[in-house]
Amino acid sequence: MNFLRGQIYRVNLEPVAGGEQQGEARPCVVISLTPFNLKLRTVAIVPLSSSPRPRPPLIIATPSAGKPTSVALAYQIRVADKSRLGRSMGALSSEDMNAVEDGVRKFLGL
Repeated sequence: MNFLRGQIYRVNLEPVAGGEQQGEARPCVVISLTPFNLKLRTVAIVPLSSSPRPRPPLIIATPSAGKPTSVALAYQIRVADKSRLGRSMGALSSEDMNAVEDGVRKFLGL
């Protein structure tokens, strides 16, 4: 399966420790570049949620993820083995993806 940058997948984030985002079927957006995703066994992801209110640059509003209250948790970026990713649930809009990228850059100081 091809994992494309900007696509949303159900991801099994268990087991977790401490303050990591948890969930056996958490929606996450792929943020690693597609050419790397095609060659590597892992992808970089950012978990999505509908609980917290947007607080840029760490919690980014992503209404194109399926709910008007959807947010990306840019500070919870992680790498996951492709075997953790389930079915595709769509993709973020270009505008939402740009906002997520900006949040990740700010969080990492890039």
